[in-house]
Amino acid sequence: MHKKTRKIFSQLMVLLLCAILVGNSGIALAATDVSSTHWANAQIQTMVSQNIQPLYADGSFKPESVVTNLETVVSVYRAVKVAGLLDNSKIAALSTKYDASLAALGLPRMLAPYGSDVYPALSYAIEYGILTLDEIKVFISGTTLTNVKKINAAVIVAKALNVYKQENLNKIILLSYKDAAEISLSAIKYVNLLIEHGIVSSKGDALGKFNPNATINRATLAIFINGLYKALTTGDNQTPSTGTEGTSTTPTPTNPTTPTDNTSTDPGSIATSKIFSGLVKAVDDSTLSVTVQNTLGTQKTFVLDQAVITAAGNPASFNQITLDAQIELTLNGDIVTGAALERTFDRLEGTLALVSDYIGLEKNRRTIKTTLANKTVDFKNIYDGQFIVTINGLKADVKDLKIGYKIEVYYDGFNVKRINAYAELYEFIGILETPVDVKAPGNIAIKLENNNIYSSKLGAAVSYVNAANGFKRGDIVKATLKFGEVTKLEYIGQAKTVVGRITGIHIKKAPEMTVTLSTGAVETYPLSSKVKLLTEGGENTLSIYDFRLEQDVTVDVGIGGIIKVQLGRKIVAEPTGIKATVSQVVDSSNILLVVDESNRIRTVTFPLNSVYKASTYKAGQVLFIEGKAIADTIFEVIKITVQTP
Repeated sequence: MHKKTRKIFSQLMVLLLCAILVGNSGIALAATDVSSTHWANAQIQTMVSQNIQPLYADGSFKPESVVTNLETVVSVYRAVKVAGLLDNSKIAALSTKYDASLAALGLPRMLAPYGSDVYPALSYAIEYGILTLDEIKVFISGTTLTNVKKINAAVIVAKALNVYKQENLNKIILLSYKDAAEISLSAIKYVNLLIEHGIVSSKGDALGKFNPNATINRATLAIFINGLYKALTTGDNQTPSTGTEGTSTTPTPTNPTTPTDNTSTDPGSIATSKIFSGLVKAVDDSTLSVTVQNTLGTQKTFVLDQAVITAAGNPASFNQITLDAQIELTLNGDIVTGAALERTFDRLEGTLALVSDYIGLEKNRRTIKTTLANKTVDFKNIYDGQFIVTINGLKADVKDLKIGYKIEVYYDGFNVKRINAYAELYEFIGILETPVDVKAPGNIAIKLENNNIYSSKLGAAVSYVNAANGFKRGDIVKATLKFGEVTKLEYIGQAKTVVGRITGIHIKKAPEMTVTLSTGAVETYPLSSKVKLLTEGGENTLSIYDFRLEQDVTVDVGIGGIIKVQLGRKIVAEPTGIKATVSQVVDSSNILLVVDESNRIRTVTFPLNSVYKASTYKAGQVLFIEGKAIADTIFEVIKITVQTP
């Protein structure tokens, strides 16, 4: 009898032990290092019992352990899954979709004590607009996972919550924290959402602070995730759509099974852009717009004021676009980021000598006579409706051209495609693309505010103003032209990007902003009439009244003063250069892994509109990379020069 009882007892113990060892079972051991009097004991026990924040192998919870960005996302994902809002088939599909892009970043697939939930969690976050690839890139530095700031953890949790609650976050919000000024405008609405759902206190800590830039430990994360889990399992949840709450700088990928017209889809890429290609049917230099007709006969008009324009793969400008040219436009949302012309046309430059009357019976062809610099003449045909004319950068008609105007002519064979003319007096402000030696002037190239390029050879009679230090590439200058030739060049300032904090805002007819730089220098600039005021997430939704003193900002100074203000320090150093050897090319994410001269591994990223691409380079090449350090080990490209062996 005793043997039988002992046998039954042993079998029960084996069954219990097996149940405990099953990772996804509802049975969980209590944390060995969390007492019943711990301030977060109730929340920790809920997280452990639901297997959302599991224990480590030794039975500990490690409540004081500092939390990484990666652990935050995995915990959010597990809470959503345990709440019954994700099914395994959906997650399997997402993991396949984003696997290659995540693997390229060097992120680990396993994370103790969460097992293999890393890539599924990150794929979920990307798909639903909680995170972007650019944000995930900084989750790892070398081989070290980066710690999460409290404000970033709060935003991730709030975005995940609102995927299902879908509340209107655009409301007037006043937070009562004593350090509320340290919370970015883009994050305030998410902190407020957590307050409304009882996940964080509206009063802050004992000192009345939220401490947005502090790290958090696992116990604090348990408070956040427990609140998320409770909110998701109570009240009404809405059917989510992908990208619901994303503030991404890259668009959410489209579904490869349902492509839109001329849409390029790459399931291994996070940022998928739409492509619209066809023939140029109309051009308006005044508004920088083109009308393009695709092969289906569909015509659409696009503004190219933010596009990087190339022709046959080389940098170009808007005033090189011609009628019936083959063009491929890259769109992110409604913004055209790239315009690639299939070919370049021949170009000549000279002085207009004659525009003839119509030749022939059809009354649609004229001849244009140009006097070239070597005093020879050139004749070309101009056919009605097949060419473009601008005068001083503005749309014009061939009848407006006058003898003596300087002209640049783009042509195909003997037929004119575009005439860019310069009248007797033309003044403009632009940024030098090339340096100018006032003692031995040569060619000059100036980028105008509309991104057109003026280029010419400087004569000997040019008047130089404020030229004590010469003229460098990137200088802002005012050029005075007479019949297209530079007669005066005046130094205005330097185009640059600076980081610092706002120490003055002057609201007047021409608003100004004072910024104290990290070096201690204080600089004041007017705001350009075309200034963009951006949130930390890159949203162009702010006005000058949304900015506050002592906020950290990244400021771009260009033509007319400040051309962009973005909340937050988007770079941690002034533009500089590094010499580095390419270690790995990651095509799927458009990044390079390089080793600099100090033997440090750096991640090199490319801006959305960059003419440089990772795929151009190969392992082993030595590069000189001019750019901006946006983190200790992350470098954003401005220019790349391949070094000769």
